[in-house]
Amino acid sequence: MIHFVHQMQYYILFEVIECSWASFLEKVHQAKALDDILNAHNEFLETIKTGAFLDVKSDSLGAMEEIYLGIMRLEVWQDKFFDVCFKELDARNALASNIKASELKGEYGITAEKRFQRDEEQRVFEQYVADSQKSLEKIGTDYEFAVRRFLLALNSNNDHNLQLFGIRLDFNEYYKKRDQRLGVPLTFEHMRMSNTFFNNKGSTMSFSRHSTN
Repeated sequence: MIHFVHQMQYYILFEVIECSWASFLEKVHQAKALDDILNAHNEFLETIKTGAFLDVKSDSLGAMEEIYLGIMRLEVWQDKFFDVCFKELDARNALASNIKASELKGEYGITAEKRFQRDEEQRVFEQYVADSQKSLEKIGTDYEFAVRRFLLALNSNNDHNLQLFGIRLDFNEYYKKRDQRLGVPLTFEHMRMSNTFFNNKGSTMSFSRHSTN
C-alpha cells in the first residue's frame, strides 16, 4: 500500500501536474490573444483531470476508489486493533502490579473473583484477535483485487505513459504472476475482455456495497 501511495503521488505531482504546467506556460507565452490563454487553460485542466483519473469515463476511477477505500479500511482496523491491544497490555500490567502489591502485604495473590474477571477479559481479547485476523485477510483480498483491476485498466489504456505507470506499480510482477491477463499483449480482444471484466466486477462491487449497508 505504501508503494502504491508513493508512486501515485509521484505520478500525479510530477508526470501529470508539473509536465502539464510546463506545457501550459509555454502556450501562454506563445498566445496571441486572450482566447488562446483561455483555451490553453482549459486544456491544462482537462489534462490534469484525465491524468489524475478523475474522468468519469475512465475505467481506472472506480478501481482507484476501491484501492483507497481499502487503505482507509486498513487504517481504521489498525487504530482499533492497537487500541484494544494496549488496553489488554494495561490490564495485564495492572494484574501483575496487584499481585506484587498483595505479596508485599503477605496476602500472596488475588481473589478468585478478580482472577475470573481477568480470565474472561483475556478470553474476549483472544477472540477479538482471531476475528481481527479474518478481517485483515478480507481487507487484503479486496485490496489485491482492486489493484489488479486498476492495473488491468492501465494495461489496456491507449496512453503509453499509463501503461508504463502500471509497470512501475507492479515492478516486481507480484500481481502479474497472479493474473495472466496482465501479461497478455495489448490486442483489441484483450481490451474488450478487460472492459467486460470491469463492468461485471463493478456491478458486483456495487451490489456488495448495498448488501453490506
